[in-house]
Amino acid sequence: MKLRTYCALDLHFRHTVFEAQGAGGEVVGRRDVLTEARYLVEAVKGVPGPKGVVLEEGPMADWAMRVIRPYVSEVIACDPRRNRLISRDGDKTDVLDAGKLAELYRLGSLRVVHHPERQSMMDLRGWVWAYHDQVAWVTAAKNKVKAAFRSAGVSYGVGNIYGVAQREEWLGELKRSSVRERVKELYGNLDDLAARRDRIRKRLQRTARRHPVTKRFLAIPGYGPIRSLTFLVMVDTPYRFSTPQKLWRYSGLASRREQSGDPGRVRMVQGQQYNRRLKAVARGRELRR
Repeated sequence: MKLRTYCALDLHFRHTVFEAQGAGGEVVGRRDVLTEARYLVEAVKGVPGPKGVVLEEGPMADWAMRVIRPYVSEVIACDPRRNRLISRDGDKTDVLDAGKLAELYRLGSLRVVHHPERQSMMDLRGWVWAYHDQVAWVTAAKNKVKAAFRSAGVSYGVGNIYGVAQREEWLGELKRSSVRERVKELYGNLDDLAARRDRIRKRLQRTARRHPVTKRFLAIPGYGPIRSLTFLVMVDTPYRFSTPQKLWRYSGLASRREQSGDPGRVRMVQGQQYNRRLKAVARGRELRR
């Protein structure tokens, strides 16, 4: 459907700047509203349709998209890093951002960020990301413990300084009581984070065993519940990609490209933009942030 009005939301926690432009670029509406569902809906419904809405990807983007989706012909989130027209302009304000975002949308110059249609898939994605965040925080807590021993001049070598059974022995190596008490607090923080990580992992393992798609992934050697769910929530649907090669490039696995003017020659792709976490999943490597 051809759009009659191109709308943009410059979304903030407390307020949102809304601008609507016609097909020729003329401004047909501009409002500053509270970032609440009813005000966003009122702003969108106040311009003639058929209309499309664009907003930049961020923590509130999925919520806002689902709020206004019933009232528009199209709603998309875009990659803010690609909006160079906005970032290069020294005259940057909320009103100008909304207007330029609508202009980029009207000109078709945005990179769309995929959002699952189903709320259940978005919820599952949140749990998967929570697990990966928890893994990163556990690693950071372990590094804090190691740094505390190093700062006290204690060489732990290949010993297990994290194990509960060995902690008292390692704490005994610390001569100052103040340092021992501080390291005990670091151990407590590590235990809390590890316990939460384990609870989230068990939840995801139960989900993976029940989900019809991930059950197929679990049949692949080397694919466990976490890796299977991570792949699922990132790709969501194969219909995002018109060809398998595009999924290959998105995963960072297409490292060669035909040379322009010489179809028989290929070259390595330098500086390719791809999803690093998806590449780790596809290649079976450890998942890191």
